Amino acid sequence: VKGVMLPQFVILPLAVLLVWLALVQSIRPLHQLEERIRARKPDDLSPIDAQIVPMEVAPLVESVNDLLLRLTDSIATQKRFLADAAHQLKTPLAGLRMQAEIAQREGASAEDLKHYLRQISRASIRATHSVNQLLSLARAESNGSVMPRVVCDLAELTMSVVRDCVPRALEKHIDLGYEGTQPGTPSCTVLGNPTLLKEMVRNLVDNAINYTPSSLEKPGVITARVLTDPFGQTLVLQVEDSGPGVPEAERELIFQPFYRALGTEADGSGLGLPIVLEIAQQHQASVSLEETRPGQTPPGARFVVRFSALGANPA
Repeated sequence: VKGVMLPQFVILPLAVLLVWLALVQSIRPLHQLEERIRARKPDDLSPIDAQIVPMEVAPLVESVNDLLLRLTDSIATQKRFLADAAHQLKTPLAGLRMQAEIAQREGASAEDLKHYLRQISRASIRATHSVNQLLSLARAESNGSVMPRVVCDLAELTMSVVRDCVPRALEKHIDLGYEGTQPGTPSCTVLGNPTLLKEMVRNLVDNAINYTPSSLEKPGVITARVLTDPFGQTLVLQVEDSGPGVPEAERELIFQPFYRALGTEADGSGLGLPIVLEIAQQHQASVSLEETRPGQTPPGARFVVRFSALGANPA
């Protein structure tokens, strides 16, 4: 018995020691990885070197690197957005200051003061509009995962926005109207946030009013529609105008924050369409742009937002 047990008492501690050494050696790369991550600066989002980790952990490191890459892109986008926002607000604020300084000069007549006050009022309206658009875009981006969803009648929301925008359209001699599915139709409902959906429709209508030339002799035309397909699978929102349209090369650019169509003098902050796209994406909808009258001058523009109708079976 002694001849059998004695070698086992010697071998067992050696085996435990060898296993422990093997474990220490195998997890050393993980300790090195931990030390490298701890030593990083808070703003260092560069990829982790996957060469120093065991093969079994490599997929995890690749997933973390993918997350870091997306975070880097997101932070860069936010920085550009903040820089553009500061620039957009700086222009009207500088105009306010300049007009105020001119109005304070000695010898200004009452008529001059009225003129400067009108300029100050216009600049303040532009600044307020830019701030409101920035807040709307921030609200749309932040509400993606937490927004309350209820059954929304898209036709009713659209008609409400059209009614609200009619006075502004009339000031520009624009014929603004609604046609299509009437409120209360079961097939024109979507699951979403009514506040954000109204904001989306309002920005589409405001954009059309801003960019549609119109006069008393030749009024512009803007039409909002809500349509359903015969099978009840898709709900379509359209806002079309009789304006100059959008060149093919700019149709993706106009959905970027602060981008404005080249050669335009229309009022706007360049945030309306990015808000539309963001809200549409939050509702799993798509946004497209097409010409109202292809081949004619002016070609017009038709923005189309496609939703999955409530109760539709996903493809």
